Amino acid sequence: MGSTSRPGQPAGGRFDELREAARTASVPAWVASVLLAAEALVLLALGVLQVLRGFGSDIDDVGRAETGGVLAILGAVGVAVLAAGVLRRGASYRSPTLVVQILCLPVAWGLVQAGDYGYGIPLFVVPLVIVVALLASVGFGPSAASARGPATHAGQDEDAGRGDGRQVPRGPQRP
Repeated sequence: MGSTSRPGQPAGGRFDELREAARTASVPAWVASVLLAAEALVLLALGVLQVLRGFGSDIDDVGRAETGGVLAILGAVGVAVLAAGVLRRGASYRSPTLVVQILCLPVAWGLVQAGDYGYGIPLFVVPLVIVVALLASVGFGPSAASARGPATHAGQDEDAGRGDGRQVPRGPQRP
């Protein structure tokens, strides 16, 4: 009884995958991922603060405060998942990340117009930097070679090295 990992397999699992992804990520993908992680931490802190504040006596609507806090915590988890996906260069994480960041811009604009520059400017700048970084990241998602699988020589049939001599029919067959 001891470790459940197999020999040659890292014991850290997903955290080792994230470390490796951080080492190999392009600079724009890394910047976007770090900023998303910071957003997740801020959302988590605000959510916990809102939940704790809901227990206070100065709150008019406790249910509303608690619900807002729980939604902020769930949003933090979602943004953290997006940060990990962007770091791993998962193509399926790009669109939701762009949508979330673009939705922050009108909120930031409203805060700036209301004079809350301390909240509005960071909420405007950080999503803009993330959007630009995502759009600038080269090699987002798997490369064409890794999507095809192991490399084959040009003109060589992929099934020729199978060893059993059978050929797999390609295209329409004529009688």
